[in-house]
Amino acid sequence: MTLILPTTQLPLIDVFAVEDDSAQVTWRRLPDGHLTALVENNEQDLGASGRPGAAELRGLQPGVTQSVDLLVNGLITAQTSVCTLPATSASSTKIATISDLHFGETGFGLIKQLRDHGAGPDPYPLRCARSAARDAVEWGAELLIIKGDITCDSRPEEWEMFDDFLADVSIPIMAIPGNHDVVNQLGSRDCTEELQRRSLFPQPVTQRDIGGIRIVAVDSTVPGRSWGNIGRWHNEIREAVDTDQPAMVFTHHHLEERPIPCFWPLGVRYLDGIRIVDSLLEANPDLFLSSGHTHRNRMRRRRSAVITEVSSTKDYPGVWAGYVLSTTGVRQVVRRVSDPDSIRWTDHTHAAVGGVWGRWSPGPLDQRSFAHEWTRSYKVSPTRVQSQTPPEVWPI
Repeated sequence: MTLILPTTQLPLIDVFAVEDDSAQVTWRRLPDGHLTALVENNEQDLGASGRPGAAELRGLQPGVTQSVDLLVNGLITAQTSVCTLPATSASSTKIATISDLHFGETGFGLIKQLRDHGAGPDPYPLRCARSAARDAVEWGAELLIIKGDITCDSRPEEWEMFDDFLADVSIPIMAIPGNHDVVNQLGSRDCTEELQRRSLFPQPVTQRDIGGIRIVAVDSTVPGRSWGNIGRWHNEIREAVDTDQPAMVFTHHHLEERPIPCFWPLGVRYLDGIRIVDSLLEANPDLFLSSGHTHRNRMRRRRSAVITEVSSTKDYPGVWAGYVLSTTGVRQVVRRVSDPDSIRWTDHTHAAVGGVWGRWSPGPLDQRSFAHEWTRSYKVSPTRVQSQTPPEVWPI
């Protein structure tokens, strides 16, 4: 017999990510104990609860709403519902992205900096990046794209931390710089040289084909500046997306939404961004663009193009993004890093900027997890990672 705790207000639980057959639930506070879930009366063992935390619900039905009870030690402690996405084509390929790792950072916040008081020898940027990459590989990603701000100030010790991270990643990697990597400060390293030395950044516009999709990674940085510019690579980007496949373009800087920016940090200027998107759509109507930089999760559309921003691995909510690619469409799912020591830190940063950060950064669920259909029909069979650039991506 299941007992219900005598309370009028259940603890906070959040459905953070959904796919067609699974969902990630997260919580800021649950009693310590053994956690199980009842999904439409089907029980799933989720292990230990603790606070904060994340758990995966599996075996869900696609395209329907299902009720979920979370039980700690047999007592119903939280209740919610999950609306899954439609089923994806059986023939699909998965890739993942991370961004804004900020190796070398020691505190987070605008005025009052939140500090990490320790969860082992590794600093929080490395812990969170490792957790994100590990989660992505376990999820089934065949390629990891790092969308810039790898370091805090491009210093030697920060690149050494990046090497520590790379040593743990078992799938091919593409990487582009972010504004923090091109600060041009005294003692900072040349980001281009550092990435090329690791065979991660062969040219400012790099392309690969995977799963019948053209992947394009673009350097949007302006050395010594925080804003971005991709106009100088317009011809190269257009040539890369001019293909008989759908195209996904990844940059560090976001495309600003309005002629007058309404939030910080600055990205690619509004007029420049829409001109480039419109030009790319002339070459390929099936266009998906994604960036980092803002440390927030958002999605919008322009004509047939999808434009997303995905937040950082190392501050609230602390995420990575997965993409399920098929010849009929793409599914984006943004998940929180699940390692307990990492999610404990990222949840702590919820309080940054007077608590505003915890409400600003996550974005709505339907802008984190969604499915998008291509406008054209494709019959290309999904393939493994292929490249028109030297294949020696480290590590393989």
